[in-house]
Amino acid sequence: MTAQASTEAVQLHTRNMLDGRHLVPGEKIIWESRPAIVVVLLKPLAMIILALIFASIILTYDGSVLYLVIALILAGLLIPFDRRLGIPAAIAGVIVAFLVSIDRSLDVLVFIPVVLGALPLLITYLQWRNTVFVLTDRRIISQYGFLSRHFNDTGLDKVQNISLNQPMLERLFGFGDITIATSAEVGGMIKRQPGLRLHSGGGVVWENVPQPFETEKMLSQYVYHPMGPVRSMST
Repeated sequence: MTAQASTEAVQLHTRNMLDGRHLVPGEKIIWESRPAIVVVLLKPLAMIILALIFASIILTYDGSVLYLVIALILAGLLIPFDRRLGIPAAIAGVIVAFLVSIDRSLDVLVFIPVVLGALPLLITYLQWRNTVFVLTDRRIISQYGFLSRHFNDTGLDKVQNISLNQPMLERLFGFGDITIATSAEVGGMIKRQPGLRLHSGGGVVWENVPQPFETEKMLSQYVYHPMGPVRSMST
C-alpha cells in the first residue's frame, strides 16, 4: 500500500486545526486530528457529576448522620479525578458539609466545591481545543497549550519507530495511543496534558487518537515509504 493510499484510508480532519503560521513556505499538511473528546473529558465530566451529587445531598440535608457521612465520602472521591483541583474541591466539600451540619443557612456555600469541581472540565476542554496532531510532508507536529501555544516538531527523517497501544477504555471506544520515537530521544517524559505526552529529544505520544490502526498505518507508510524525498527544513 502506498503512502497516498494509506492517507486516503483515514478519514481526514482538515479544518485548519493547526496554526498555519507555524508552517514553513511550501510545507503541506498531509493529515491532522485531535484527541477523542469523549475520552479526554470523561474524568472531568465524572468529577462535576460527583460534585453535583454532593451539592444535592448538602441542599437536602435533614440533620441525619448518614447524610453527612455520604457527603464526606463524595467529597473525598473528588481527589482522584484531578491532580490540581481535586484536593481543594474535596477540602472545600468537607468544610461546607460540617458548616451546613451546624447551620443550614450556610448551604449556599455548596457552590464552592461545585465550582472547583467544574473548573477541570473547562480547563481540559480548552486544552483539548488547542491540542492538534499533524503530519506534514516534512515533519510531525504536536500543537498544545492552554493560555499560551506551543509546538513540538520532529523531522520525518528523525522518526525511529511508530507504535500503537490501546488501553482497555480506549479499546472500548475505538481509540488508541500512538507513540512516535525518535533517534534523539534520550530521556523521560517532560510534558503531559490531556491527549498528549512529550518526551525529551522529540519523542511524543498522541493519546486517544481516532481510527488508531488506520492512522498508525498511514504514519508508518508515509514516514518509512514517503511519496517523495523528505525535504530538509532549511530548504
